[in-house]
Amino acid sequence: GFIGQGFIGKSYADDMERRGFSVVRYALEEPYRKNKTKIQHCDIVFIAVPTPTTKSGFDYSVVEKSLALVGSGKTAVIKSTVLPGTTRMLQNTFPRIYVLHSPEFLVLVQAAEDAARPLRNIVGMPKKTKAYLSRARAVIRALPKAPFVSICSAEEAELVKYGGNLFLYLKVLYSN
Repeated sequence: GFIGQGFIGKSYADDMERRGFSVVRYALEEPYRKNKTKIQHCDIVFIAVPTPTTKSGFDYSVVEKSLALVGSGKTAVIKSTVLPGTTRMLQNTFPRIYVLHSPEFLVLVQAAEDAARPLRNIVGMPKKTKAYLSRARAVIRALPKAPFVSICSAEEAELVKYGGNLFLYLKVLYSN
């Protein structure tokens, strides 16, 4: 399943469908709205929704609303950028599901290509147990092959994404 059909969620969902996976897409826009209750039946749900920084701070409320749609005992994979520590906190808030973080590294103008041929697949776990490791491995198997693969702590995965975003931001500032 995929919650969010912006350029990130759509690119990953399109790639999964091309590779033969059965995909359920949910978003607030038509025609995806009708799939809201179908998401709970998906074994793995990728969440690619906005997490803006506002004047009052980091806003991950849409991620929380998305996690509430995931079926009990299922796996939720946050693709959205979140602050380090957020995945672990969300796992504590939603103990009936498995919450993982797998940062995305897509560039808008070539998002479909980046989704289909990633340079790295990283999956972060909030807890180091056999159950989480099994689910992290299932996510890695579902993602397209990449030359670099890592299963690590959720904080490490979150820091990789956050650090990458900051690096790209600094490159733009430097160029300007």
